[in-house]
Amino acid sequence: MFGHVFSKPENCLHLLQSILPDLGITEVEVTPQKQLNKKLLEKNVIMDLWAKNKDGKIFDVEMQTTKQKWPGIRFRYYQSIADQDSLRPGEDLDQIGETYIIFIYPFDPFGEGKYIYEGAFLLDKDNPDSQANTKTHWISINARGYKGKIKSELKDFLNYIKYGLTKDSSNFIKKIDRERLDYIRSTEWRDAKMSLDVLLADERAEARKEGRRQGRKEGREEGKA
Repeated sequence: MFGHVFSKPENCLHLLQSILPDLGITEVEVTPQKQLNKKLLEKNVIMDLWAKNKDGKIFDVEMQTTKQKWPGIRFRYYQSIADQDSLRPGEDLDQIGETYIIFIYPFDPFGEGKYIYEGAFLLDKDNPDSQANTKTHWISINARGYKGKIKSELKDFLNYIKYGLTKDSSNFIKKIDRERLDYIRSTEWRDAKMSLDVLLADERAEARKEGRRQGRKEGREEGKA
């Protein structure tokens, strides 16, 4: 649903401008429901929001609705997907594109109270001045934040995540809320939800089968022992 509403370039642009005001983004090209095949896992990955600007910068914005045990590994995973699009075959390494992987949380992922957390890569873990320019940006946005300065547009969006539509919501928030409701009422949403429910049911059934197979295998091994 998040990906559908922000697949419209004007909505995506507004969101990215509120998150990254210093970049001066003026236009973006959005790929709705970006799908990339990860052979490692033998399944397709659907990105929530995937966009590029005229400078070739890649923006991947993901809504994280549940607490993840290994947020760093998730960042690395999505970064590997972004890297597939940031360097074409035959190009030199210095031509690799700049990428922004952005996770939006309805809770505080690190417990520090910041609105925005951004990671850094050090060439020497004991030397903070050894920060490496990897052209990658891993950003966590905390809807429950209260430390730091952010644009009012971003604060409006985070309040929408926390409280839904209120009398103080901006015109932009009212607009995306209408589009969200229209999508929920559409046959497209019902079909997508039905497909997702079937997929999840299949995955759960396969997981149960694998659990039973593993249990039988362990039982046989214990019997031999």
